[in-house]
Amino acid sequence: MKNAIFGPALVAAVTVLVAVTAAVVPGSPAAEVASAPAPPASAVFHPVVREGAARTGDYAAEYTVYRPADLDRVRGRLPVVVFGNGACRHTSNNELLTLETLLAAHGFVVVAVGGFDQPALTENGSPEPKVITDAITWAERENGRRGSALRDRLDTRRIGVTGHSCGGIEALVAGADPRVKSVLSLDSGFFADGTLGYGRENLRKLHTPVLFADGGPDDVAYPNSGANYDLVTVPAVRATNPAAGHTGFVYGQRAGNPDPSVREEAVRVLVAWFDFTLNGNRAARDYFLGPDCGLCATPGWTVTSKNF
Repeated sequence: MKNAIFGPALVAAVTVLVAVTAAVVPGSPAAEVASAPAPPASAVFHPVVREGAARTGDYAAEYTVYRPADLDRVRGRLPVVVFGNGACRHTSNNELLTLETLLAAHGFVVVAVGGFDQPALTENGSPEPKVITDAITWAERENGRRGSALRDRLDTRRIGVTGHSCGGIEALVAGADPRVKSVLSLDSGFFADGTLGYGRENLRKLHTPVLFADGGPDDVAYPNSGANYDLVTVPAVRATNPAAGHTGFVYGQRAGNPDPSVREEAVRVLVAWFDFTLNGNRAARDYFLGPDCGLCATPGWTVTSKNF
């Protein structure tokens, strides 16, 4: 199986992401966290391996895995984040490669929808939430499979789901799965009329914290992102940067012009959200909530929250 390691060059490109201010207590039962707390995810930066997911069952899609390259240097078991693609692309998965790589570098195992060896296709699909829930099943099985590099390396009690645009709808539907502990909607949200086959009644099925991140009025998902945030009854955050539009977080564009810093800000949001909701990191929580909300102080961003 081919693989690629992202090492020092990537580290140099994103050093802005690794500033840290406080320690973290993982979100595990108290009996299991008696040892010294792990560092915040923002303080961790691993070289990353990208590899095809082992084909061990009949799943709704093929998957590509992004993970720390040297698992022996990782403390404890790793949380899992499943990532769905914009346009509900279920074959190729190059759109989110940078976001997925950087999230994995901060100590998460990312299971991305799409085959490792597939070309960069411009396919357009329809939401199939099973591609997200099947990825969770794959991770659970891989964690116990003899011969797997990930055997006993994953914490399958700490699973997050996310996706961009149409992939965000898949993640929101999959968020009803009891195995899910956190949801992030990236430039997405259910339509009022149920366009794409899933309506806002699905928001009532969410049982975990959810974050809606969008690119402001120029983002086609902006109205849905706001309306969905207003309707949910679980703890929720809405984070908006109007310079990003619909794809700026993914492709590194600010107001339509190339600017990698806006993607770096999006990575910081992803890392902090899942560090807060999956790892129980207090510093990451403060990035979204409270009087010293870190994202609130980042130029261009507005943040609202409820039910915490």
